[in-house]
Amino acid sequence: MAERYTCPSAPCDAGATLLGLIDENGRVGYLTPAMTIDQEFVEKVERGRSPRKRFRFAGPCVEEKCEQWTGSRCGVIETVFEAVETLDPEPARPDGVLPRCAIRSSCRWHAQEGPAACAACPFVITDCR
Repeated sequence: MAERYTCPSAPCDAGATLLGLIDENGRVGYLTPAMTIDQEFVEKVERGRSPRKRFRFAGPCVEEKCEQWTGSRCGVIETVFEAVETLDPEPARPDGVLPRCAIRSSCRWHAQEGPAACAACPFVITDCR
């Protein structure tokens, strides 16, 4: 059986995991333990600004069914690395400690890139419109 990964950039759908809240500085503050959202949550948060401007969600990695899939890996984290390098942001934590994360053990980005993905992850906002 293939290993199952979690996408740290999933849509706001019932059954998704609420990974974190986006703060006023545009960084994700992670929630631990994980919280699974239901349809009532989805309906409430869709009444205001886009939920993906305020929250980050996680769900099953669907690999080739996702437009971000490159054929062998998720292309999002590579794009994130390019953007973060261009912005030259402060490290997620100056002491080098990784942010607390409820999905690290199954995270697609962490599996691909290791701790570097965790350092860049707080900068990802999935709705930048």
